[in-house]
Amino acid sequence: MTSYDSTSIDKQILGFCLSNDFFSRSMNVLGRDMFQREMRDIFDTLTYHHTTYNNDITVGELAVLFNDKYPAMPDSARNGVQELIHQLNAGTPDNVELHMELVNNFWLRDRARIIGEKAIEIFTGESEEFGELKRMIESVEDGRISDKTTYEVENSSLDELLDEQSGESDFPFEFDLIAEEIQGLDRGNLGIIFARPEVGKTTFCCFLAASYVRAGNKVVYFSNEEPAKKIKLRLIQSYFEVTREELNNNRDKYVPLYEEKVAPYFTIMSSVGTSVEEINEYAKLNKPDVMFCDQLDKFRISGEYNRGDEKLKEIYVNGREIAKRNNLLFWAVSQASNDAHDRQFIDYAMMDNSKTGKAGEADIIIGIGKTGSSEIENTVRHICISKNKINGWHGMINAQIDIAKGVYY
Repeated sequence: MTSYDSTSIDKQILGFCLSNDFFSRSMNVLGRDMFQREMRDIFDTLTYHHTTYNNDITVGELAVLFNDKYPAMPDSARNGVQELIHQLNAGTPDNVELHMELVNNFWLRDRARIIGEKAIEIFTGESEEFGELKRMIESVEDGRISDKTTYEVENSSLDELLDEQSGESDFPFEFDLIAEEIQGLDRGNLGIIFARPEVGKTTFCCFLAASYVRAGNKVVYFSNEEPAKKIKLRLIQSYFEVTREELNNNRDKYVPLYEEKVAPYFTIMSSVGTSVEEINEYAKLNKPDVMFCDQLDKFRISGEYNRGDEKLKEIYVNGREIAKRNNLLFWAVSQASNDAHDRQFIDYAMMDNSKTGKAGEADIIIGIGKTGSSEIENTVRHICISKNKINGWHGMINAQIDIAKGVYY
């Protein structure tokens, strides 16, 4: 078994950090706690030099600067650090790929240390943050230098950018009245649909989901609100635009059509007690195109929070990250507060827990308003766009709902 000399690796990285170019490339990844204890003051001295002077430094200059920064250090400790400094070898990798491989391997070693410490805390009962441990392990499995470098350089040419902007949305709205104002949404978007109880938000979600399935997209629907079987049947009605009685009376026709056209593309999950970490794991493994979470506010999330609003905001932050990380369209479903009762136009300030910051994570927010209780009023819905980062349009669209068929007109 080959031994691992961590001190030698530390000295190699610190030697490379004598180069201002290497340090600049690595500064968002490297941290003092990643080094052995006796190396941390050296790294701090290098950080001070590069952020102050922005140029290379020699071993001799580093030794002098270290003495200047730590005048009160005992001689015994100083002599040991000075010996380490003079063992550093200047020089950097010849190519960027090798540079990043060295830094990534150094980061992975540090991740292993942190994961081990967290696992021991959980084993000894000092912590119950299983979700945090899982997130740490996932970051290593993904090969991501998370916590540090979460950015990615955008290298598209101007032609590519213009072609993309002039192209169609990944998920066009099939409903003409909405499509006239907003063409559709794209992968990585987070949308929120909200309404008062019994107004038709789940029917609207099934109506949208059916349109995505018709276009050949894989759709998953997590429900902790209504029974999964009920939502599944409602989507099938929306897809074929028929009533339950029509489905039942024409089984020979619709059963094979369902198996061919709907079943391969639509999955419904009963998700009472499900966590956002679990739905992220599902997305990673199954790679759906569109995800609905009804209702997202009720999903669990790991971690400790002093207030409920902090927890709720973090749930929506995670929803956005799931959309981005897994390249999917994410629809969150939420209740409306009493302020939205018997109103046509409802805006996102009328969502339950609207002051938590969850609205800030959304690219688009759609509210569904309803007034009155007459026969005509029971079939009229007001689709309200109160936030729209897609193209900026805001307003209200009047529509009719056929509850028996699960369709908006």
